[in-house]
Amino acid sequence: MPAPTTTLLIEGSFSELAEEFANYIDSLRKEGSLQSEIAPLLQPIREQEQSEGEPDQKQYDEVLKKIVGAATALNGAPEKEITPSYNLLVHLVQQSSDPDMFLPRICTYLAKPFTTSPQFGPTLAINILTTIFNTLSANDSSRYHVLLAIVAVIRQSGSGYAFEALKPQLVDQLPTWLSAWELDAEEAQKLHLAVADASTAAGDDDLAQSHVVQALQTIPAAESTKPAARDLGVRALASALRRPTVFDFTPLTGSDAVQALRSSDSTLFELLEIFTSDTLDAYEEFVGANPLASISGGVLADASDALQTKMRLLTLTSLASSTPSRSLPYATIASALRVPASDVEMWVIDTIRAGLVEGKLSQLRSEFLVHRATYRVFGEKQWSEVQGRLMVWRRSLEGVLTVIRSERERFVREGIQAAADQEAAAAAGKNGDKGRGFVDRRRNPQQASQPREVEGTAE
Repeated sequence: MPAPTTTLLIEGSFSELAEEFANYIDSLRKEGSLQSEIAPLLQPIREQEQSEGEPDQKQYDEVLKKIVGAATALNGAPEKEITPSYNLLVHLVQQSSDPDMFLPRICTYLAKPFTTSPQFGPTLAINILTTIFNTLSANDSSRYHVLLAIVAVIRQSGSGYAFEALKPQLVDQLPTWLSAWELDAEEAQKLHLAVADASTAAGDDDLAQSHVVQALQTIPAAESTKPAARDLGVRALASALRRPTVFDFTPLTGSDAVQALRSSDSTLFELLEIFTSDTLDAYEEFVGANPLASISGGVLADASDALQTKMRLLTLTSLASSTPSRSLPYATIASALRVPASDVEMWVIDTIRAGLVEGKLSQLRSEFLVHRATYRVFGEKQWSEVQGRLMVWRRSLEGVLTVIRSERERFVREGIQAAADQEAAAAAGKNGDKGRGFVDRRRNPQQASQPREVEGTAE
């Protein structure tokens, strides 16, 4: 699989290697036409090489045109010779003034079966293509053709191992590669669809759906009504409705090609709108009037159970997101989903697993306590709900602030009163001490005049 850039080293001059390759092709085809065709073209190149002059790239390109044109014979080479032969061909092509002229054609050869190695052919092709990919610089747009060929071989071979080896690169590196390669819309769409097809063949429907949507987004608004855009829009929409893990339809509703289905496939578009914002009641009413087998050529004919299941999960999500009290009685859920009360908890758990809601089931009170719910759409109605909840929250905070303010004022008053009482008690204590000293002196007048009495006795 694609890895850090490497270098392919092959010894020999261009003329020597080209002649050697031509002889090998002639041996495979059992005729000597290629060597004789390029011999006169190689003569001036050989002279330049001997004189160590600057090579004429146009002469190289003329030789390479004939060599690459005959290289399809390599698909019939003995198994052990396929890889070195293609490595030599790639080395020769890299001497061109513009390897892009030749690499796409080589990639188409490698995407075809090797007749001499039906069992290991796909593995050999992937290894060769990976080598080519890694010899090119990260920004080289030729990598686009190589990656397309790798994906095509994986899809045709049905190799799950090869797909799993490539998948991390598709998930982590492909966006960077696309940006560096500066592909036009048509090329990007072709690559996304190729990856989607390979993902489907490998059983990875989630990755396939992701790349179908990305392919849809490459369609310019001016081309959104063309048949190809319509077909891709129907494919993306039908896949999204079928997939049990797809609940966000915003990438589809924002696509010009899907919006164009409002005119070309109005019934399918109406179904999209129901899944985007409506409930199970609206869905069952729609299906009663429009059998699934009659919608857009029957793309949803066998998806009845999957659609109904998804619609129940989305209906429960809408209930949870629009309940002001955040408490959903089992009876309300059972009525909205049209299921027995005994099945309510199962549906709630499935909705939680889908990541649409969070909450707690209360069997004692027969209610679902909603902690979080996903909005399926976010428009004027949802803004009104958010405004209402913010007002309730604001009033709650105002109530809390009032209580805090009241308690703070009470604390301050009590503090002031306690300080005043403490000061009064201190003052009273001081005054009491002074009074008791004066009374004591009044009660013992003799003690106060005793010295005089002693003095008088002495006289």
